[in-house]
Amino acid sequence: MIFDGIDNQKLEFTLIPFDPHEYELMTGLVVGDDFEHDDVGFNLVIGNIEIFASLFISDVIKMIDWFEDLSLNKSVDLILSVYHGQLYFDLLKNDPDVKHIRITHDGSVPIPGCGGYSGNLEEIFKMYFVECEMNKRQLQKIVRELKSELYNAFKKD
Repeated sequence: MIFDGIDNQKLEFTLIPFDPHEYELMTGLVVGDDFEHDDVGFNLVIGNIEIFASLFISDVIKMIDWFEDLSLNKSVDLILSVYHGQLYFDLLKNDPDVKHIRITHDGSVPIPGCGGYSGNLEEIFKMYFVECEMNKRQLQKIVRELKSELYNAFKKD
């Protein structure tokens, strides 16, 4: 899904379908039919960076609930933080008709269990953000797309 930002900014966020074979290659664990997932892969394109990582399913559900509550003009936390605090959504303006949200990826926040970094550290530790103004219809579209991508990430062929 694409978050269209102010001043022609954009952020692309996509959940990646679970691939049992790839999981087995990466972890050495054999995945049975009763395997319970606790995370899902995602791809994030923001600014000039592209990230492939995994996100807890509970984080995706938090995102769905947060955007759904915004679309219904319910009270929400001003900041929703997911992906170990590296990805967060700031509600900057909460008008009944339009929500102004800043979506930020902060590579300087350490991820538990990750030791060293490879690559260009100046790029890794940068903070990128996109500011969006969304009406009810746009918020509902995000909710639908997140739900659909989460469902499709675990759909068996």
